[in-house]
Amino acid sequence: MNDLDTLSARRTVRRAARRLAEDAPKLAVGSADAYRTGLATRAAELRRAVLAAWLTGVPEHVIAADGGLSPAVVHAWISAGAPPTDRAGGPG
Repeated sequence: MNDLDTLSARRTVRRAARRLAEDAPKLAVGSADAYRTGLATRAAELRRAVLAAWLTGVPEHVIAADGGLSPAVVHAWISAGAPPTDRAGGPG
């Protein structure tokens, strides 16, 4: 992959992590089910971004730093391979 793909993938990881962090308090004011569904959706978005970044050649430790994640979490998500599905059962 080229440098633009790498930069874009890293930006997507940072954006997904930021959305998860910013949306959690907003989701908490709703019902418990809405909170769980919202967090699951945001987490799935971050997992997809992590996998996409890794597939473009971004090292795991860089992805972890960009996403504010532990290297162990990034490694586990990458090892799982396939992107997660959203709560509706389709590709997230």
